[in-house]
Amino acid sequence: MKKILTSIITASVFCMAQAAFAQVGFVDYSYISKNYPLAQKYSQTLRNKSQSIRTYAQQKDAQVAKAKTQAEKDRIRKEGISQVQLKQKEYSSLRTRYENELNTKVQAAAEKVRVQKKLDMIIKKDARVTGGVDCTSAVLTILKTTK
Repeated sequence: MKKILTSIITASVFCMAQAAFAQVGFVDYSYISKNYPLAQKYSQTLRNKSQSIRTYAQQKDAQVAKAKTQAEKDRIRKEGISQVQLKQKEYSSLRTRYENELNTKVQAAAEKVRVQKKLDMIIKKDARVTGGVDCTSAVLTILKTTK
């Protein structure tokens, strides 16, 4: 029984020692989104799409205001609402696709940096409390050089 207990205690101490010396890196996603050209392109595309939805809605509001009969106003309003909803759905789908694509690229680049720097893991900067190795610039460099 003593041998089993000693083995368990030894294994526990070893695991705690390994955890205490774990090397953790972090990546600042907001910095990457501001400085990675593909992320900037996607952000601009989404801003343009959002603006076009607002412009379309404003145009429909103006048409409703100019309409002479209540039936015409209702028809324009109904058409406008359905088109805005469709455009918003397209926007949401595109945004999700862009976010997933960028996330995949950042994760792949972070994995390369993790291996290069011999780190145990890389986390998002927002998830850390203190410490860690800042890998943001290394990840961004890989993202910019990888096509």
